[in-house]
Amino acid sequence: MTATENLVRHCPKCGSVRVHRSRRRGPLESLIAGLGAEICRCHDCCLRKAWFGVSPVPIGNRDPEGSPWAGLVTIGSGGAVLVLVLWAISGYMERFP
Repeated sequence: MTATENLVRHCPKCGSVRVHRSRRRGPLESLIAGLGAEICRCHDCCLRKAWFGVSPVPIGNRDPEGSPWAGLVTIGSGGAVLVLVLWAISGYMERFP
């Protein structure tokens, strides 16, 4: 077992250590997981995040007390990250034909 497999994650919202892997929901989360992220959920506050190593990225608004617009902001920022990744890949492919 490596150090990254023994990583203890803390929920960024409530600080709990009860953060465990979660099933992917839909094609967007499958794409994010295909880029190397682990989809995780906190069992105390039900917050779901995509973890790239030690960096959490929000993937949806499941908080009933949260703003209904938070999900749209998350989708927009996720789309911007995807466009940035595709742009970087296309630039790399142009350099090495």
